[in-house]
Amino acid sequence: MFPGFLGRLGVSAPRGRVARFGLGHHQQMGLSSVSAIADMVAPVVLITLATIFANGLMAASSTLTGDVLALYRERLSILRGPHGEMLDEEGVPPVDRERLSEIRVLTPRMNRRIGRIRIAIVIIWTAVGLLVLSVAAIAVAVTARSEAFGFTALALVLVGMTGVFAGIATVLVSYARPTNSPVEAIRRMGAHG
Repeated sequence: MFPGFLGRLGVSAPRGRVARFGLGHHQQMGLSSVSAIADMVAPVVLITLATIFANGLMAASSTLTGDVLALYRERLSILRGPHGEMLDEEGVPPVDRERLSEIRVLTPRMNRRIGRIRIAIVIIWTAVGLLVLSVAAIAVAVTARSEAFGFTALALVLVGMTGVFAGIATVLVSYARPTNSPVEAIRRMGAHG
């Protein structure tokens, strides 16, 4: 560590790192495995970030799916007659007809949004898989001192990050378009505006 400082104390500097595996057994330990672990930290952080984001998207997708199912149930309850028969839209009060037209407009938009979220989830989980492969490639590259595996790991990290950004962009585009907004759909129908 500090040969000058240790020399003044009368202690000789260690010549190499030694790991003990058992009583009386010594083996030189290289720093390549420690270096490999340190180099794997960045992709592991990216994996964690992408996994948290994908799980959040899955929760949003589940919530939206529940909302669509609630709209279908509401539609069926409006169209249900007093004896369990299905009524035509003309057979229900005007307020219920208005609500049925809102449901008819909202449901396809919500289904498209759910579809885009699911596409983003698949893209992000694919990117997580690539990032996991990059961690393995980093371990091989550092321990074997292989430049080819190093470039492969770099390529996997870049493609994985591109996938994460593509998944985020897929969701953001869906939310950024005002035509995909349920509120905008109802306004356009003339129900609230």
